[in-house]
Amino acid sequence: MPKPMFAMRFNKRSLGPLAAAMTLVVQCYSQVAAPASLPPCLIQYSFSSTIQITSRLLLYNSDQTYIEINSYYSSPIPVSGEPNPGTNPTSTGTFTYAVDPQNSAHATIVYDSGKGPLQNDELYFLTPNSGSNEFPPFQVEAFFGSAAFTLYPRQTTNGACNVSNLCQLVTAGTGTCGFVVQSGGPRWVLLRAIGASLRNFGVSVTVSSPSFTAYNSTQAILGTSSVWSADPNLVSGYETIFSLVGAFPLSSGSDEGVLLVPLNPGAYTAQFKAGSAGTILFEAYILPF
Repeated sequence: MPKPMFAMRFNKRSLGPLAAAMTLVVQCYSQVAAPASLPPCLIQYSFSSTIQITSRLLLYNSDQTYIEINSYYSSPIPVSGEPNPGTNPTSTGTFTYAVDPQNSAHATIVYDSGKGPLQNDELYFLTPNSGSNEFPPFQVEAFFGSAAFTLYPRQTTNGACNVSNLCQLVTAGTGTCGFVVQSGGPRWVLLRAIGASLRNFGVSVTVSSPSFTAYNSTQAILGTSSVWSADPNLVSGYETIFSLVGAFPLSSGSDEGVLLVPLNPGAYTAQFKAGSAGTILFEAYILPF
């Protein structure tokens, strides 16, 4: 899996020639104790600066196995030894979690993918479910950027909730489906627009290239679908999420649209369309995280 310290190494190399032009903003935060053990959860890692962005989402299971859902790295400046910009291949394996005996707010996750050297993530908890994974015990902004993680614990409710809308679209037509997220905080939501895979259930005339745009209650755009099979690095992650929520698998190589996004409690709509007339299924799954 991608090395979690890319951002730190990259910035160290870039610091010298740019130091004179930098302005640093340092914000100090109080830390809280890390959980004694890592619960079943999703953790999203992110790093953002003027020169690069990284984003990773991992699923941690109670049997000490992990599954990387996605991993993205971006940099306009090529650097030897760093990954190529774009998505990275996902990985699976086992992990260990330990709290630093010298600092109760600091925990380390060590990964064993069975395919190379062990990797790790450093977690410095600023709240019970979030914090920094690069610059303890403060967040450094401006040129250095900010490195953060958000932990989404598994909810006590059983499984996920699902809303679906099956309809017929005419040529150049659109449809709308609404759904509500009810919880005490953000929940990960899987949205799908399905056409070709409906043929596996005996539907003969299905739309091509189904897609959608998601909106909140003020009609602000939250995201737009992408073809789930377009990037081979993301396919296994999507398949993991499909299995997690009990969604039927999509046909290999199909052109159906998918979006995985964290949403706050509230009402949402999705407007969907397709490249041809036919039957379309829109689905919204609220993950148990």
